[in-house]
Amino acid sequence: MRTKRIAAVLLAAGTSSRFGEEDKLMTDLRGKPMAAHVLETVASMAFAELIAVVRPIEFAPVIHRKLDRRGYTIIVNDQPEDGISGSIVRAVEHVMPNNKIRGILICLADMPDVPQTHYNRICLAAEDIRSVVSSTDGFSSSPPAFIGRKHFPELLALKGDQGARALLSHGIQIETMGNILHDIDTPEDVPGWRPVTPQ
Repeated sequence: MRTKRIAAVLLAAGTSSRFGEEDKLMTDLRGKPMAAHVLETVASMAFAELIAVVRPIEFAPVIHRKLDRRGYTIIVNDQPEDGISGSIVRAVEHVMPNNKIRGILICLADMPDVPQTHYNRICLAAEDIRSVVSSTDGFSSSPPAFIGRKHFPELLALKGDQGARALLSHGIQIETMGNILHDIDTPEDVPGWRPVTPQ
């Protein structure tokens, strides 16, 4: 399916509880905030709409600014503790009225190494509004993932932190290298991370 029929949904509202005090998405990675890698890659593609679900601006002012500059529709999730499902529900509610959008591409802001080519492969594998296409490292299904419009009611019923995992396990799977799908949950996950040694 052409990207012009798809809304890209960037999920960036997590509380980063396993990362410690620092805002995970603002962690420096190769000279810019981690989230900037994903939002720029996704924004460089011709989607019907760019949507980002984020925490309120007082908790993430830099991310809000960067998203705004790149043309994202910003949806605030003021209850990020409810898990990833709450963010997906908010994005789907926003997209539902636009019948031109045939599905959504779910992207995670803490997956900084997914290249544009992989997002493209997922979109091309989606045939119609019934399609579900996920990424896999050969072991499990994960975002980035396309979910067709027919499944929006199912997405609206999601609860908790499992997201759309059950739905993804039944769709087409596009295999790629595990390091591309590496998501960053703790400081140790950041490439080149070194613990601070006390002086």
